[in-house]
Formats: sequence, C-alpha cells, structure tokens
Amino acid sequence: MSVTPRAFSTLAALALFAATGHGAPPEGDPNPAPVERVLQVQLFLDASAFKPGVIDGRWGEFTRKALVRYEQAQGRDGASYGEKPPAQFDHPLDATNPARTTYRLTPDDQRFIGSVPEGPVAQSKVERLLYADFLELVSEKFHATRELLRQLNPGYDWSTAKQGDEVQVPNVATPFSVQDAMDMKANGDKTEKGGKTAEGGKAKAPTTEDQKPEKEQYSIRIDVAEEMLELRQNGNLVGSYPITAGSESLPAPEGKWFVKGMAWMPTFRWDKAMLQKGERSDNACELPPGPNNPVGILWMQLNRDGIGFHGTDDPETIGRASSHGCIRLANWDALDLAKKVLPGVKVTIR
Repeated sequence: MSVTPRAFSTLAALALFAATGHGAPPEGDPNPAPVERVLQVQLFLDASAFKPGVIDGRWGEFTRKALVRYEQAQGRDGASYGEKPPAQFDHPLDATNPARTTYRLTPDDQRFIGSVPEGPVAQSKVERLLYADFLELVSEKFHATRELLRQLNPGYDWSTAKQGDEVQVPNVATPFSVQDAMDMKANGDKTEKGGKTAEGGKAKAPTTEDQKPEKEQYSIRIDVAEEMLELRQNGNLVGSYPITAGSESLPAPEGKWFVKGMAWMPTFRWDKAMLQKGERSDNACELPPGPNNPVGILWMQLNRDGIGFHGTDDPETIGRASSHGCIRLANWDALDLAKKVLPGVKVTIR
C-alpha cells in the first residue's frame, strides 16, 4: 500500500516563525530543535497514515516514532532517529502548501461551545459536554497545542475570541470537526451489523472486517511499552497512532481480542470505584456526549467487558497521563481509525 502524504516547504515554515517571532525554541526547551523544521515534518506526518500526535513544533517521542514507522512502510526498515532531529528530513516537499493558514471563527463553531461544569455530578446534569471556549475548539480542530496557537497569534486575546475573528492555525490536511462524529453516528444507526441493502439495489457494503477481501482486511497491534497503535493490512504496516494504554493499576489487557462494535458520541458511566479499582459500584454518574466527555467522540468495545478504544477530552495528555485499562487516542485520530476499520477487526495487545 503506497503512502502519499501532503507535505510542506521549509521556506513556508521559516516564513511562519519569522512572522511570529518564534524562529527558535522557547528558552529552557529540553529539545533545542529549530521549530520550523519540526513543524514541517509534523504536518507531513499528520497528513499521512502515520500520526505524530498533537502538533506543537517540537521534536518529541511521538514525532520520532511516527517518522520511523513511516520510513518502515516505505521499505527503509533501518531508519532511526535520536533525541535531536536530523539536519535534513529526506522527504518530498510541495512548496505550494504553506505551513499555516488563516481560519475564521464561525457560527457553526459557536454551537459547539458551552459551559463545562466542574466535577462528574454537575457534568451529568447538562445536555452535552461541549468545548469550554474557542481556544479549545480550534486547538482540537487543527490538531495543535494551545501553546502553539498562542505562538502563531501573538497579541490575540483568546479569552475574548468571537465569531468572525481570523486566526492563524497549522495547515493540517484534514481539520477535525465534532460534526463528522455526529454524522458517523447518524449513518451508523442506519447500517448496523447485518445492515440494509444500499439504494438502487446495490450489493451490501461490508459490515464486519472479515467481509472485506482478505488483502484489504485490517488488523491492529498495540505496543503498550511504546504507547503506539499500529495498523496492518495483509501483514504490512500501513499506519500508526500515538496512544495511552492503561495504567500501572489498571493495565491494558495483553492478548488477542477483536472489536465487537462502535458507538459514536457515547455517554460515559463515571464510577470512581471502577476507575480506581476496576470494580463496579452503585455510586455512578452518566456523563452526556460531547468532545469533553472523558471518552471523547468514540467508543470501540473489545470482546472484554469495560475495555475498548476511545477518544479523549484532553489530547495533549496522550502518552503522558494514564488510562483506566483502555486504549485512548486523540479524537481526530479515533475518527481516522474508525473510518478505516470495521467491527470484527482483530486486535493484539502486547
């Protein structure tokens, strides 16, 4: 399977940070890398099937791990990168694509912003768990850290952001929208397992992974120590995503599993005893759907009770904060993964 990611020019990235006054890493940065080169390769990877996690313009473990896997998929198995980025990235560049773009805040954005109460009891009483503000919404839409957005918009007061304002954002190939997940939920309600024949008498689309041609079937491998999810097809590595895989007290269960089903825009049963000890109690709260739901915009249930893949309300903590036995991804990566695989996809956790 060939991978042809969108890429960005060094000159465009240089212009970006020259314009914002951030051509060097912040003082005290433990990984002193030219920010413009790292931003360039992060955008390159984000547009490919090998995801780098949140875009922040800094060289880090998930950018490195994604790049190594991208190289492996191109037949360069010996590729390796250290704690500092290489002087040159040997990848095709497209000088017509700038590293940043202008985005205007819209009324459609506004409808996904609302009050996010403190604590699960208060949260259980609202209709939806929306974004707290425009900064949170735009950072997720463009797969970026809040700090990077502040750097790209010096002098802009995000606390007073409003519809019609124009802001600078990373030029990601596929901006994320909660509406996409809502549309998937609506479509999923019509095409459940054993779904209906398509309009016009066309043959049914596959509803489970094993109904695809064998060479097109995906499988998933979770490397807990690496905190990476690898997507394979016909034995070949074709994609990867950074993850959080369980915790010391509730590790992700090793073994061979499969995805039983997917729930878009799920609710979440918040149960302190379950989260801390893996034991269900009667003292629980049902949290409503939305991007600030603890499991984000997607729940993919494994054939083990209470364990699955899911999104998150805080993508900047992927690979850093623990998860309660489950596999946690950024919402945009969860959406990308779930558009590729079907229920029944085989999962190996090791």
